[in-house]
Amino acid sequence: GIRPRGNEQRTAQHHASCYKGTNPQPWTLRPPYCYAETEVSSMKRILRRIDVLASTCASKIRFDAARAIAPRSENVPPPPHHLTLYDYEASPWCRIVREHMTLLDLNAHIRPCPRQTILAEGAFSSESRFRPEALRHLSRAHDRDDLTFPLLVDSTNEKQVIYQSYEIIQHLWKTYGKTVEQTSTTRRRPDQIVSSDRIPFPLRFLLLAGPSFFRPWPSCGIMRTPSKLKVAFESGDDDCFVLYQAEGCPESRLVREVLCTLEIPYLSISAGNGTVNPPPTKSNKLPVLMNDNITLVGSEVAVRYLWENCWDQTLKSPSFLDRTPEPNLGRSGSFAIGAWTAFLKGTRSFVPPEAKE
Repeated sequence: GIRPRGNEQRTAQHHASCYKGTNPQPWTLRPPYCYAETEVSSMKRILRRIDVLASTCASKIRFDAARAIAPRSENVPPPPHHLTLYDYEASPWCRIVREHMTLLDLNAHIRPCPRQTILAEGAFSSESRFRPEALRHLSRAHDRDDLTFPLLVDSTNEKQVIYQSYEIIQHLWKTYGKTVEQTSTTRRRPDQIVSSDRIPFPLRFLLLAGPSFFRPWPSCGIMRTPSKLKVAFESGDDDCFVLYQAEGCPESRLVREVLCTLEIPYLSISAGNGTVNPPPTKSNKLPVLMNDNITLVGSEVAVRYLWENCWDQTLKSPSFLDRTPEPNLGRSGSFAIGAWTAFLKGTRSFVPPEAKE
């Protein structure tokens, strides 16, 4: 952890105010406060190293895609935008959308929608914090009730609700990627390599789903874990935290996983290499997690802070054997059929032509 300084506070204010439609909580960081380092057992240090190694492998299998932004002509910033993304960390299709949001240097309000069970595809109850909200958006905009993720709500000008990863990526590049420089055939970005149609489809799908195999536990952004922050949501707070991160950064993934499994809404500030949104700290180390009271640099202190202050240990932790929640407000399809359907989605290109040029 670090002590926030005056210039860091002003920089964070500036980044938040430049984000169209954002109404962040007042930046009242108290300089004397700092999340202190505490004694950590040797076993926890070992587990921490395993987590970092697994997350690093997850990034490497994607060729470190989305650790840097796609260069824009004359270094112009991305157009003003107000995006809300409903997703969950472990989904391959949500992952590829987040990669392209980092590439385009786009910020977004993240509304985590982890699973309540893996035994029934699409099942959820009213206990899920943001799935009912996502279903309402889908029903009103498209008159559908087959909720899938990711789901993007673009409120920049006219409100648009977009589902399916291919359509979302296509919308982002057509709307916000017009000034991105084209790449030559000899100098391709990592994302262009791993999403290339020249790679056989089974291998391409394994490269996309691979990071989930390295982080397969319920708390790795897969299953919903009880949180203490219910009161904050009922009081109408938009974002509990601001997270400076990059999709391809291994340590950023560790923080996103906890925010997702605890269903904590946050403003994601794209901070890949070359960004116009550098974190408001002396170093450019990622991730940086901030709220009204605290600035946390690095995944170790951020993850520990979230588990110690936001996890409701009085309630049951999730497991892969959790039954279908009742009453079920979503679908109740087979997980195997859902996985096969997701697999077949890749028979077409993963990304539109705009993202490959």
